Amino acid sequence: MDGQIKTAPRVLLVDDDPDVLIELQEGLGLLGIASLTAGTAVEALDLMERHDNLQVVVTDLQMPRIDGIELLQKLAVRRRKHPVAAIVITGHASLDRAVGALRLQAVDFLQKPLSAEEVAHAITRAFALVEDEAMAEGETGSPPASSPPRPHDLSAQHLRARYLRALVAARADRDAIFQTGLFSDPAWEMMLDLAMAEASHRPISVTSLCIASGAPATTALRRIDDLEEAGLVSRVPDARDRRRIIVHLTDLGRARMEAFVQRQADRLGITLD
Repeated sequence: MDGQIKTAPRVLLVDDDPDVLIELQEGLGLLGIASLTAGTAVEALDLMERHDNLQVVVTDLQMPRIDGIELLQKLAVRRRKHPVAAIVITGHASLDRAVGALRLQAVDFLQKPLSAEEVAHAITRAFALVEDEAMAEGETGSPPASSPPRPHDLSAQHLRARYLRALVAARADRDAIFQTGLFSDPAWEMMLDLAMAEASHRPISVTSLCIASGAPATTALRRIDDLEEAGLVSRVPDARDRRRIIVHLTDLGRARMEAFVQRQADRLGITLD
């Protein structure tokens, strides 16, 4: 073990299948991502309590006693010094389960079988989102946006956020069922991510947005340029760190995403207001 990873792991893998844990931990290790593992949700909660450095939880949904959804529920009500992002993996994907996980602020929904590279990409994006959230919390001094909404906060804004997360889940289902990248559209992925972030009161940096697009950085940056030229997004320096750039929807971009979301909701008979 000498000369390997010197920093404390920031990722926790949770699955009741030890073979899956070993394969995924080793695969991520080769990609430079250190992780801890837990075979049960109870063990995962204990590790999260003892290791404050853990920032991303990658959990299976189907587990005995306490499943992945309940694990996320328990993590959501626990106050931590730093934000935590969740990635859900399952061999039995369904829209209901995906929406349930995304309502608990899961940032990705992956279907088995999956590769270490696929999980590593999701983890990289999760790290970027955690960084964005931590920066926002530092600015406002308020709890992170991933805190569970209070009953009186369950407004049309939250319904829109939940619906947008369902659209993200559908994108994950598409990539799981079809060849990954076959229907890639970086600009649309970024607009969807920006709309979901805005509905969740979460800032998005250029780095995070590039990762969310699933495209190479140079391609993603060009698409951000295209979106800015079209008047749909704007870039502003972070007030706390001028080296960091935050991307926002413009009034035009916000109005068009709102029109899209409302039209899709109407087709499905969903009331968002």
